[in-house]
Amino acid sequence: ATVAQPTAGKGWELDAIAAAVIGGTSLMGGQGSIVGTLLGAFLMAIIRNGCNLLNVEVEWQQVLIGAMVIVAVFYDRWQRGRR
Repeated sequence: ATVAQPTAGKGWELDAIAAAVIGGTSLMGGQGSIVGTLLGAFLMAIIRNGCNLLNVEVEWQQVLIGAMVIVAVFYDRWQRGRR
């Protein structure tokens, strides 16, 4: 029998939230789509792969992903303010 490890997804929290937010899901709630989240995850995978190819350290990759989330949140707030 196979037993699940309780720490199997540890460290993936930022990636999960970032994929959704970069894909257009609003942190304020009420907006988002599966397709957008998948596109956000795809974009993150491309960026991570590029960083790995350029030998960027993992810590700086996390900083880059965090910056992308911040930009996406500000863009969402700006869009909501225009309505």
